[in-house]
Amino acid sequence: MKRKENTGKRKRSANRHLSEQYVYTGDNTTPTSIRLINYNAAGVQTHEIKTDHLHFHKLPDSNKVNWLQVSGLADAELITNIATDFGLDALDAKDILTSQHIVKVEEYKDKVFIILNTCHYDESNQIHTEHIAILLAGNTIVTLVENNHDLFAPVMKAIQDDVLSLRAKDSSLLLAFLLNAVVASLVEASLRVEELLEDIEDTLLNISTDQRSVGSLIQQRRREYMVIRKNSQPLREQLGKLSKSDKILINPDSLPAFTDIADQLLYVNQTIEGCREIISSLVDLYISNNDLRMNAIMKRLTIVSTLFIPLTFLAGIWGMNFKNMPELSWRYGYLIAWAIMIVTALITWLFLRKKDWY
Repeated sequence: MKRKENTGKRKRSANRHLSEQYVYTGDNTTPTSIRLINYNAAGVQTHEIKTDHLHFHKLPDSNKVNWLQVSGLADAELITNIATDFGLDALDAKDILTSQHIVKVEEYKDKVFIILNTCHYDESNQIHTEHIAILLAGNTIVTLVENNHDLFAPVMKAIQDDVLSLRAKDSSLLLAFLLNAVVASLVEASLRVEELLEDIEDTLLNISTDQRSVGSLIQQRRREYMVIRKNSQPLREQLGKLSKSDKILINPDSLPAFTDIADQLLYVNQTIEGCREIISSLVDLYISNNDLRMNAIMKRLTIVSTLFIPLTFLAGIWGMNFKNMPELSWRYGYLIAWAIMIVTALITWLFLRKKDWY
């Protein structure tokens, strides 16, 4: 087990040095597949592309908007070839293959290169992260993702349904739709973690419920909150570069869509900040509940000890080995002793109850 963890650490620390070749540092083993979607006002066409293709930059149709989908980053050499074929540097390919890379937006003379990460919850409330690279080059957009998760399925449906006259617009609106899909996933993840934290809060407020596993749940949700925060917080600042750029890479007609994305990111960040406050409150509440349970246990033990104090006193007296103790020679002395101890314990119990000490 230790060897496996060390291997994972070595893999995550790869690509940190300048080199001619880089490796994929993620854990996803999805085989690399390529699909080309090109469209215009007349219709949409989809093509499956072989991975042994030699010149990927020649695939796009100059008279249409082209979306080259690359799913699976396990084949590092192929990913590097695709990146360099579209005019990116080998260091940009390194950023694509490094799953823990920071969010960034790089503007070149005739292209925009975006590295970002998103996350989503599955049906069992387990969070999954997705490393994504997007390249905008003229009328072509290249997306590179770690697996075949249907993150961009709404975008494909929007193209088919021609939402907002998408097929009549240029590639910058397609970029807005793609970024919107990423941000929508972050919105859903932030709302889900908020709901899960509220469920924990309801559990903690009900002191009668079993709370033995609540501490580990809070810690798990805190880690998930950190993942969402790490992916969303720098994204708003970086995507702001697109609408403020001096280069004419984003069509002014598409700017309202980018403004909406910024608004959604602001909502995500506000939700995440609220989650931080909830987590802090949950930790305090969890500690307080533990103290209350400990106090209740100590109170019960104290009551039991208090009940036995007079009984121990009586037993100590009758346990002394004096010869002249008339109780020892009584026929009913044993029964009388039991009666006195029972009555004493009952009087003590009634006294504690009257004082409302338990």
